[in-house]
Amino acid sequence: MDKRVSLRVNEELWRKAKILATIRGVTLKSMIEELLEREIEAEEILKDETSISEEDINLLMKRRIEGKHPFTIISNKSAVELVREVRGQ
Repeated sequence: MDKRVSLRVNEELWRKAKILATIRGVTLKSMIEELLEREIEAEEILKDETSISEEDINLLMKRRIEGKHPFTIISNKSAVELVREVRGQ
């Protein structure tokens, strides 16, 4: 069962997301759900095992709060796939 929600999103960001979804041939709903799933899965992987220091985590979180990208992955694979590959899973 789907949960109906309302939220406020930056107008320009929303417009770009709608365009991207159209280009990819997916619904905006499915694109948002996929992004949420990736975030949750990545968080669960990080909780299981991480070799990054608290200081580095805090720095990345600070960059995210400031609206900056903490880092950029340049790959055709998802972040979760890359982590699994490194861990040999």
